This record gives sequence, C-alpha cells and structure tokens, in this order.
Amino acid sequence: MEKTSEARYSDAPKKKKKKKRKVNPIKRTLVVIGTTMLSLFLIVIITGSIIAAALTVYVLQFADQEGPLYIGLEDLDLDYTTFIYAYDKNDSLVELQSISRNADRIPVSIERIPQHVQDAFVYTEDERFYEHAGVDWKRTFTAFLNDILHFLGGRQGGSTITQQLVKNVTGDDDAQWDRKMREIFRSAQLEKYCTKSDILEAYLNYIGFGGSAAGIQAASLKYFGKDVSELTIAEGACLAAIPKNPENYNPFAKGKIDEETGEFKTGLEYNTERKETVLWQMYKNACISKKQYEEALAEKVVFRDPNAKSEDKEDESESWFVETVIYDVVSDFQDLYGLTQQEASDKLYNGGYKIYTTVDLDMQKAVEEKYKDYSTFSQNVVSDPPQSAFICMDYNGNIKAVVGAIGERSRNNDWNNATRSTRSPGSCIKPITSYGYGMEYDFYTWSTIFINKPLENEIIDENTGLPRKWPYNYNSKTWDYGGYFTFQALQRSLNTIPAQLIERETPQAVFEFLQNRFQITTLKAQDADIAPLSVGALTEGLTLRELVAAYQVFGNGGKYYSPTSYTQVVDASGKVVLQHKYTPIQSISVESAYVMNKLMQTVIEGPNGTGRAAKLINTPLVGKTGTSQDWWDLSFVGCTPDYVSGVWYGYVNPKEVPTGTYYSSSQVWKNVFGDIAEAEEGKEFPDCPEVQELYYCTQTGLIASGTCPTGSIGYYKSTNIPDVCSGNHKKKSDEEDKSSAEAFDLSVLAIVP
Repeated sequence: MEKTSEARYSDAPKKKKKKKRKVNPIKRTLVVIGTTMLSLFLIVIITGSIIAAALTVYVLQFADQEGPLYIGLEDLDLDYTTFIYAYDKNDSLVELQSISRNADRIPVSIERIPQHVQDAFVYTEDERFYEHAGVDWKRTFTAFLNDILHFLGGRQGGSTITQQLVKNVTGDDDAQWDRKMREIFRSAQLEKYCTKSDILEAYLNYIGFGGSAAGIQAASLKYFGKDVSELTIAEGACLAAIPKNPENYNPFAKGKIDEETGEFKTGLEYNTERKETVLWQMYKNACISKKQYEEALAEKVVFRDPNAKSEDKEDESESWFVETVIYDVVSDFQDLYGLTQQEASDKLYNGGYKIYTTVDLDMQKAVEEKYKDYSTFSQNVVSDPPQSAFICMDYNGNIKAVVGAIGERSRNNDWNNATRSTRSPGSCIKPITSYGYGMEYDFYTWSTIFINKPLENEIIDENTGLPRKWPYNYNSKTWDYGGYFTFQALQRSLNTIPAQLIERETPQAVFEFLQNRFQITTLKAQDADIAPLSVGALTEGLTLRELVAAYQVFGNGGKYYSPTSYTQVVDASGKVVLQHKYTPIQSISVESAYVMNKLMQTVIEGPNGTGRAAKLINTPLVGKTGTSQDWWDLSFVGCTPDYVSGVWYGYVNPKEVPTGTYYSSSQVWKNVFGDIAEAEEGKEFPDCPEVQELYYCTQTGLIASGTCPTGSIGYYKSTNIPDVCSGNHKKKSDEEDKSSAEAFDLSVLAIVP
C-alpha cells in the first residue's frame, strides 16, 4: 500500500544545516573603508576629468575674447632703442644719438650674456626654470595656499620666467583666476616650441631695470657703463636684484621709508641687500663656488656716475644732422612698409635699429658754430633777422653737413629749412634748365650770340591794359636792356636770355628735363612755363637739398646721385632693411658738364660775376647766385672739387630781405663754408680731353680767324664746334644797340639775379 506524500516527505533523509561563519569585524571594517576610498577616488577622477574638460572648453572659448592661447616669442612687442652712428676722421664708429619713445632697450643675444649673469636671474626669479615645462606646480600650489592661509607672512609670487614672459607678450594681466589659467596653458604651449635659451633671452631683453632702462644690455650700460659681456658676478647680482621692484631697488633710486624698520633706505641700500640674497641663491644652487661667493660678497661694486654723459656720444651740435636722418628714414619706412608717418616714426623709435650716416663730424660742427654766430650773416644786429639754411654733400650724394636755421637748436622739432622748406631758387635754376638743356642738346655753344631784349610776345598788364615787356634785368643802377651777349650772360645773370632760351627750347621739354634728370619732386604742371623755368618762379619752389643735389652734375662729369643722409639701416636682428643704392643718372654728358663748369666759373671769376664775393684763394669754385622776386629768397650754390653746397636765407613768412643790412648770398656762403673749402688746396675738377679750348670771334661767335679784331677763349663740345669766322664783321645798328629801358614802366618789379 502506497505511502502518502506526507509520509514520503517525512521519511526523506534530512539535510544538515550549514553553520554561519563569523566575519572578522576588523576585516569587514577594512573592506568598507577600501570600498569607500575607491568610490571616492573614482568620484574625484571623474569629477576632475569633468572639471578639466569644462575648464579646457572654457579657456578655449574665452580665447576668442582674450586673445590667442598659442603664442610665440615673435609676438613679444619689444621696444628697442635705435642708435644713429657716424664714422670720424680716423674711421672709428661714433654714436651720434640714441632715440627711443617708450624705453631705452638694446637687444643682446643670449650668447653675449655671461652664464653667471644668466644664473643670477634664473636662480633668483625661477629656481626650477630648467626643470619645469613652463609652470612650477610646487611654487604655484604654495603661492595658492599662502593666499588662503598666509603662512609665509606675505603674498608670494608663483609665476615662472616663462609665465612672466607670456604675461608681457599678451598684456593679459587681469588678477582673476581665469587669467591665471590662460597664462598656465599658454606657458605650457610656449615651452613646447621654444628652447629655454630662447625664453631666457627674450625675458632678459624685456624686463625693466628702473627709469627708462629696459633689458639687460641697457641696464648694464646705465649702471656700469659697460657691455653686458663684461659684467662680474657681483655686478650681475646687482642687476638681478632690481626687477623685484625696479623703481626702488635700482642703485640710483632716491629711496623710501622701509615698511619693516621704519627707517629711510636708499636704492643702493635696497640693492645691496637684495644682491646678497641673489648671491646666496647662486651659491645654494651650485652656480658659483664658495670662494666665488665670498669674493663677490666682498667686491666693491663701482657704479657709473648717473649724471655723466656717455663718452662715445658726440655733442648735440650734430642734432640738425640727426633730425635729417630721422626724417629720411621715417620717409623711407613709409614707402617700404606702407605706413603712415606716425606709424613709421614709432617703428623707427622703438625698433632697435642701427643707422649708419654720411655726416662729416668736423664739418658739421664747424658749420653749426657759424650758424650760432649772427655776424656770419650781417655786421649789424636787427630786431627781426631772417632765417637761413645750409647743406653740403659730396659728388656721390652723401650729405656731409646740414643746418636748418640760425642760432641754437632748442627743440627736437625745429623746422629744417634746408630739407623741408620749399622756396624760389631764383636764378639758381638757370644752369639746370635753360642753359643746361641748351648745352646738352647742342642748341648753342659757348659763344652763340644773343640780343639782350625781352620776349617779342607782349604780356598785357592787368592794371593798365597796356602791353609790357618781360622779363626785366636788374643791376645796381638801372633797369637794363640792350647789347649783345653770348652764353656768358650767365655771369651777369641776365633774365632776358634764359627766357628766350626756354621759349625756343619749349617749356614742356625743359620741364621734363628738370623733373627727370634732376629728380625735382615739387614741380607742378603749371611750372611747365617760361617764367618758372627761366627765373625760378615755381609754384611751390624747391628745397635747398634738391637744388644742391642737382648741381652735382657740374662737378662730377654730369652724374646725378640721389642725396642721402645714411648708407644703411640694420634692424635688431642684424638684417639690413634699408640700403642706399648709389645708382647715378647721367643727367648731362661729360662734355656738357665740363663746359657748364667752365661757364659757371665766370660767375665767380668774371668782372661782372654776381658771385664774386664767394671767390676762394686756393680752391677752384663754380657757382650761381639766385634771388627771387621782391628779394624774398636769396640763394647761392657752389661747387668745389670735393663738395657741392648751398645756402639760403630769407624770412619764413616771406618778405623783403634788407640787403643793405645783410651780406649777399655768395658772401654768406663764403662766411659759412670758405674755410672748409680752402682746405681742398691743390685739387681740381675732373678734366675732359674731348672738350676743345678755342679762340672765338667776339663779334660773330664763330671760331676766330686771322681777320677778327677781337676774340676770347671759349670751351666747345666735340659734337658742336662753330665754323671759322669768314671775316665779315657786320656792324651792329645803333637801333639794336640802344638801351630801351626808358620805354618800360619802372614801377613793375623785376625778376632779379
């Protein structure tokens, strides 16, 4: 009989119950703690990752507003001092002047900075500079905690040299934490692409050292008067002591009340204390030995006299020349870089350039002394004296001396009348227009005869409505027409003959000749006319610099060189950015130049020469006087074998110069330059064998024959020698020879020589 299910289950063998293990409470506690720590660690990692990602995104987004995160040293806007140099008579380089707008800074490569000087800065400003990758996390964390807990007794800087440099590159100096994040990110990036040497070099060239001195080289010169390469350990430590507080820790600072002691301390005292700290840091980091450390502590550091002038700088008498150089380079920077005048000026003053000039130091000084003496221009002192200017250059266009005004140059922005003022050249224009053009194209010869009369086409007087003749000639006694003259009319500076020449040569042709062959930049379209080209009545006039440069051709075989005050400009990296090109224009032929030279000698040597007052004793001179209408502008340009130079004087606001009170322009030129010119004794102008010296008939202008009653010496180009006189000497009629001055209205002012 089957058992019931209940019975079956009750008869089944019973399983033994397992006994519960007792867990060790210590072990259980450790497991709980471990699990908790792991969870917390994972939470920290995840949270940190989220925060880091968020910060990265934030910083990257913020970069659009606060500038790029990836920077290079080329972004560092360093303002370097520009230096202007000249060579003295011993061919030694002399510093004329240094110019800067924001700071005195002189670039120097890391190779020229001694290792002990580098170490002085590194181990004082950033002890782990060579170990970190842009950020010293230990120092940063310590500074952060100190800001909260103040356990170091004051605010501590956490920035590395790299971070300081980044701050200077970007100008990002906000005190907020997000700025610090950007700085850290940028510093890390900078160290990926730049070497430690590059970063340290940029840093040492940038930091301030008190006053206007910025950069290690400028500081070395300011405080010790020596190149950075010559600094001792102690001197280097003195400089490394300054950047902590440049205006108080530089040895020339007057000093202040010390916050800790309450006593007054000079800058030298602050610097000495800080210097000892620097030396200790160097010794502690094994940069110097114990012996070097002790010797540096004991060394008596000798500072340069803060009031002393630099021994290698020339006196301020060269300031007129420096002004010219600055004006020229700024102008060339405008053309080269497409800048405004202000932008080009800022670039020059802050760019750390080296400019090598053409000045003759002795000549410049001598001429400036003449311009400080009013007796150079007049024997009398008047209440309203006119102004004057002078410029001299050699026959390659190198400007050797320039003065822009009479008297002491009192301000850096004094107007330079030699290079900037445009004035009428008067008759000084004749050799480079009417006479020069006609000689160059063989239209005339030395002895071609002209009748001294006004132009046949009459000009209607606006006041009377009646015809009047033009132009007038003038001498000291009378209005003068009549007579026959050859090209030697230049000697007397007659106005009628140049007017006839321009009319025959055509004004437009002569205008283009003047503009293209002599590089005159101030001409206007309306100057292509008889009056401007024959007597200098130009719309704006021209500068004395351009006028004198044009006269080069009469002393160097017809070649024109663009005038320059400098030879080259070198940037802070040593690259030549401007190089003057000595490329001549053969403005007139060698033969034309030679004949014109001889012709202009008559202005000085001839019995009627308007430039006789400029005559020299030992040195040949050719030249031309010029006086504008109403005696507003008086000029003289003279050529000696070595130099071409010119003088102008007149009133800045044009009015008549009292000629009875002031010397003639040729006499002023001699007063200024005569002594210098006489030092050229024994020199001559270049010869030209092709030009023939011949005897000509003064009645016909042809080469004289045995039947000619009178004759004179003339100079003739090989391409344009007159025929021989046949002996037919027609007598001039009385009507032709009669002076016609009485026929004209003498109230009309003349265009004078």
